Amino acid sequence: MEFAVGEAGERRAERILFERDGTAGSYGIGPRDYAFITIGSMTADARYGGDDTVPELVRDKRDGAWNLWETLARKAPDFGRPGAFNGNVDEAKWESFTLTMRSPALLKRIEEFSGNAPGTGALMTFKDSRWLMSVVVPHQPHFAGQPEDVFTLWGYGLFVDEPGELTGKKMSEATGQEILVELLGHLGFDDIADEVCATTAVTTVMMPYITSQFERRDIHDRPLVVPSGSTNFAFLGQFTEIPEDVVFTVEYSVRGAMHAVYELLGVDKEVPAVYHALSDPLTALRALKAVFA
Repeated sequence: MEFAVGEAGERRAERILFERDGTAGSYGIGPRDYAFITIGSMTADARYGGDDTVPELVRDKRDGAWNLWETLARKAPDFGRPGAFNGNVDEAKWESFTLTMRSPALLKRIEEFSGNAPGTGALMTFKDSRWLMSVVVPHQPHFAGQPEDVFTLWGYGLFVDEPGELTGKKMSEATGQEILVELLGHLGFDDIADEVCATTAVTTVMMPYITSQFERRDIHDRPLVVPSGSTNFAFLGQFTEIPEDVVFTVEYSVRGAMHAVYELLGVDKEVPAVYHALSDPLTALRALKAVFA
């Protein structure tokens, strides 16, 4: 992008530069136009695996999702430092998996075990799993057009380079079916394992930057949503600086977009305040009960 700086320090985005099929081009940003720029990507270079395959871990930024922010960051010191977030794949990566089941056996057994109908329970984490595996059982159907006799479940592992208790393999080296075996073993559902494995397709996803927004950083590593002096551009996404807010949530991205639109367009509305759960006496009481239960 090209920017212009006025005598009073105002900054304006004037042109978007791009390359398409090897040919350079540009778009002018008119006097009544605004540029809302999403920087960084949690899901850049994600790669997929299946029942009998293992997803690749990409380390060399092939899809270009970080290039825009890296280019912008060279233009002004307050446009952030993307290297603080994309510079350590091994700290930011983890792998997720989705089960597509043609039998309700696993969901029924989880409901019996947990007492929670699909869509009513919280995240279930297996604390004894070296992968620190977790699963979520959503309300069925979860997807638009999902057939009545097809069921789904989603999960992930945080420590993908640790050997699993059941397979003995690193999660990063396990096929989808091997991950399913590991899950069933931690649940203790050996009696239905053959049926579940025979009627389930597993899709895995390796994501090099999925928790990159949690990397160690200082106040200058993330740009403000509306940088100082900006008259027509703002930054969006999980890598902007929103005081007191928490990343990895839809709310963070939505609140950032509200900041951008309200400030640049002069909208007379208040951005919803950040909820301070730790200041809520009832939340503190519930936390204490959980600790000492």
